Amino acid sequence: MSILLCRTRFTGTRVIGLVGRYYHNSKNVDTEFSAAASLLKNEDPFPGDINFDDYRKAFRSMSKWELARSIVILKLCANNRVVDSSLSLMTTGRKLLGGTLFDKIARGTVYGQFVGGDTPESLQKTVARLRDTGIGPLVAVSMEEDTTDNVIEADRKYDRNLKATLDCLHVMSGLEDPHPMMQVKITALLPAKLCEAISTHVPHPSQAGHVVENIANGILNENNKISMEFLTEEQMAELHRGLSRLKQLCEAAVDKGVIVMVDAEYTYLNPALNLLSLAMMLVCNGQKTLVYYTYQNYLKGMDDYMKTDLSYIHSHGVGFGTKLVRGAYIDKERRLARELGYPDPTNPSHVATSDTYHKSMYIMLDNIAADPRKSSAIIASHNEATVSKAVKRIRDLQINPQCGSVFFGQLFGMCEHVTFTLSEMEMPVYKSIPYGSVQDTLAYLSRRAMENRSVLERVQREKTLMWKALKER
Repeated sequence: MSILLCRTRFTGTRVIGLVGRYYHNSKNVDTEFSAAASLLKNEDPFPGDINFDDYRKAFRSMSKWELARSIVILKLCANNRVVDSSLSLMTTGRKLLGGTLFDKIARGTVYGQFVGGDTPESLQKTVARLRDTGIGPLVAVSMEEDTTDNVIEADRKYDRNLKATLDCLHVMSGLEDPHPMMQVKITALLPAKLCEAISTHVPHPSQAGHVVENIANGILNENNKISMEFLTEEQMAELHRGLSRLKQLCEAAVDKGVIVMVDAEYTYLNPALNLLSLAMMLVCNGQKTLVYYTYQNYLKGMDDYMKTDLSYIHSHGVGFGTKLVRGAYIDKERRLARELGYPDPTNPSHVATSDTYHKSMYIMLDNIAADPRKSSAIIASHNEATVSKAVKRIRDLQINPQCGSVFFGQLFGMCEHVTFTLSEMEMPVYKSIPYGSVQDTLAYLSRRAMENRSVLERVQREKTLMWKALKER
């Protein structure tokens, strides 16, 4: 019998520790899935080929102003010079115009294009508009960067970030979405340098299961002072404070039933982020898969890496969640490899990256088809071919699109023709929506623009469809 760290509720700091394999006994759920399977045997929910060219349907919810604004902004975002200097341009603009005027201009342009709001009320308005077109929200809180070595100042920043994260989680739980979800950046809650130190010593967390279980127990019980011999006393103190924050996040996610998708970052940080995410899965995913980890498929062998993680989590009887992306840090990863003289960790071509992505996607869809209660994935892709392959695979495997274990995702303000086409097909599709003030989110958007440069450079097709829609208004 395998062991796991599993519990269905948080009860103070009590550890529901190493117990027998998780057994889910829900006749209602079984009945629902059996009924869905029977229905799918008789009905094809995806008649005909997918047509991403129907600009009338894709942009019917957008006004003429919104279409015109999108065309201009997407054109600017496809310009490398504009993207590279975006943060300095915005900083200069705020100084010259003053905060009030600058914020007003930003809200009507870049902020309005890519950000969902800065208050619960404004976010609710954005979500209501999306819901009217069958699209759900995946909210990302804009966080302060890890920029200080002062421990006291850093902890204050992490505590502020935790409060912002929990506030957002509570907002998400109140939006009455059937599957509320949000993105989380772990380096906003504990030091990146600590993650780098852990990554050096634990490069493959799921192959060091005792370490994952140790971390999970540390999240469950703040009084359980775990030990890592390769960390200094100060680093261990930072880790325990970080685990305390993750405990509060896990408690809130389980209590409110909100899906938490942990972002991956750079390869020198990812093993630690992976370790912490797997531990959070052991803590949170007993009854429902609430914690997902992001797998960047521009990295070589990511499909095998993910498969190892999946086997490890399943061996503990809890749900495994993934957010599948191609990846956003490829330029820096390749530059670091050249500068530091180690092998390039990225796939050599876009074709190789797509091949890795599709392998990962098929692994997850096969597992969802086998048991949608134990595996979940969001296919976060702007690529039409990938989306088409995913839909075909879902149909071939007779997966109920409404099972609550498979989703699609695109960035808010981009790729509307793909998002709305999926919505028209009644596929569960979500928009990744930044949430926060103008000042906070514009710095965030500048980083996102540089990270998603390859996506922004391929928006010509979307702009062409928008022009067609605008000309008919």
